[in-house]
Amino acid sequence: MSIVTLRLADVKSLAETRPSTCRKCGSSLLQGWGWITKPVIDPQLQVVKVRRYRCCQCKHTFRHYPEGVLSADQTMRMQQLGAIGWKLGLSLRGASALFGAFLVQITHMSIWRDVQAWKPTKPERVRVLGVDGFYSRQKGELGGVVVAVDLGTGQPIALAQIQEKDVQAVVEWLQPLIEELGVEVIVTDDLNSHGQMVEQLGKKHQVCRFHMRRWVGKALKNLRKQLNEAWYEAIDEVERIVTDLPSDGQKLLFMLWQRIGEPRGKPDKQANALYRFRQVVLRLHNNWAKYVCFQAEIDVPATNNTTERAIEHWRTRSRSVRGFKSWNGLEAAFQLCNSPVTR
Repeated sequence: MSIVTLRLADVKSLAETRPSTCRKCGSSLLQGWGWITKPVIDPQLQVVKVRRYRCCQCKHTFRHYPEGVLSADQTMRMQQLGAIGWKLGLSLRGASALFGAFLVQITHMSIWRDVQAWKPTKPERVRVLGVDGFYSRQKGELGGVVVAVDLGTGQPIALAQIQEKDVQAVVEWLQPLIEELGVEVIVTDDLNSHGQMVEQLGKKHQVCRFHMRRWVGKALKNLRKQLNEAWYEAIDEVERIVTDLPSDGQKLLFMLWQRIGEPRGKPDKQANALYRFRQVVLRLHNNWAKYVCFQAEIDVPATNNTTERAIEHWRTRSRSVRGFKSWNGLEAAFQLCNSPVTR
């Protein structure tokens, strides 16, 4: 039997430390300025004691909260539980009713604010970044979204309201992100717009091997029906090359491209099929370095499956949501769907 352990924030009823400096001027000369009692929403505590301090230099007074308590009525532990309930599939009202059964009264909108307040910690460095696009509804309208995912951890790094085919917009969004994180390799699907985007960014490019084999397989299947048996051996050779990805694959493709040659004579069904076969081989040859980048680069996956899993997690959860009224809500929900249930 599987056991899931949730590591929630500790919540203290009394502050066990004192602030080291004033929050306004930074002075270390602080004077105790009394205590106040603060009601909180928490499954284990109803009230906590908050210490007030006064700065002897700037005369500013402020509160010093116990561990796990902020200015909000909910404790950090309760905020985590609210976000976890939504992530595990409860509706906002369902989560509110569940907490009510344990005598913790919290509205469904408070739980939605807990979801939106959840923010993952951005990593300092991401070597391999996965990029993909999808569509999502906001205020009832379907719009394009592009997501960037750390392929080392599977954690989404950022989302943007951009059509993935808008190369310039995607480049302008990704440029500061990859400079900040030190991205070296970008993994994408086999779309022409993705190739243009990575080329403008000047980074190494790995094209998803699954998508490459899918379009090649469909193209060769159709060509096998249209070409005569004399070309079946050449089709089998292309299938072997895209499956095994040999070190001399690009050279083999070039030799095969030369062997096919330019179709001669009056254009007919056979000549047109040969032309398409030659174009398939040429496309594979020209993009060969993008298909085998993972063989030379450490930690670079052959596919973009991690990014697609993040999108699929989102799609699965969004089917049970009535919709999103704001981009901030959609972005927070996407991040929570693909993040650990605790901070």
